[in-house]
Amino acid sequence: MTESRTRNATATRKAILEAARNQFLKDGYDNTGLRAIAAEAGIDAALICRYFGSKKQLFADVLESTSEDPMQIFEGDKETCGQRIARALLDPPPDTSHRMLFLDLVTRSSSSPEASWLAHQHIEKQFVIPFARWLDCQNATDKAWLIGSILMGSIIMNSIHPAGCVACDKLARMLQSIIDDQG
Repeated sequence: MTESRTRNATATRKAILEAARNQFLKDGYDNTGLRAIAAEAGIDAALICRYFGSKKQLFADVLESTSEDPMQIFEGDKETCGQRIARALLDPPPDTSHRMLFLDLVTRSSSSPEASWLAHQHIEKQFVIPFARWLDCQNATDKAWLIGSILMGSIIMNSIHPAGCVACDKLARMLQSIIDDQG
């Protein structure tokens, strides 16, 4: 008698995403194959195309599944935004592993033009465009990219040296000056 496995689309999708994340982190975008992902997920490689369509879409979905909504620190008055950002950077939650997964995926895949473009699109859609709208000023998009770069760099630096070497108030003033700058 043949043993049949119960189909569970949600569990299969989750297993593919986890396996893909692991493989992209281990081997980078260009060196990760669908067969390796399928083997780790314990499925047939054809299911990856059925659920995600392509490796490109799978990577985009992995980025989505590992990123956090950064906009919560921008909720509130613009006048105190620098303070909220500095606090979030210098006093992170106890478990920052989720944050680092996204950054690891982005940096590990940066040598691939296709993966870099997907990461760029994801960051632009999830952070730059909404933040630029919130800023609602001249050069808002440029400011959003600059602050996004500072945030990503600060997260990496804090993983190396927690609490960094910049005091919260000083960092808050520097970030606020970027937000307030009309030039």
